[in-house]
Amino acid sequence: MLLPNLTHVGGDLNAQGNQHVSEHSFPNLEVVQGDLNIANSGFQQLPPKLNQVDGRLILSKTSPASLVQAVMNMKEKGLIRGGVFYCD
Repeated sequence: MLLPNLTHVGGDLNAQGNQHVSEHSFPNLEVVQGDLNIANSGFQQLPPKLNQVDGRLILSKTSPASLVQAVMNMKEKGLIRGGVFYCD
């Protein structure tokens, strides 16, 4: 899946369990106003332009270290407002 024109999601974005969805699917995504659930998906990193998640960011405990580090960096900057959670 490739959504190059998507910059803003007004609610939740759920890619949980879908290995065919990754950061490359959303090259211009900047804002998710709800939860971003990328647990057990194809994400190795966050989308390159993502700068705001108003809900929770949900990962898997087996998420790649590169993704976890990117998430923690966003959290430290206050760009993830709902916190970081692990679904398993």
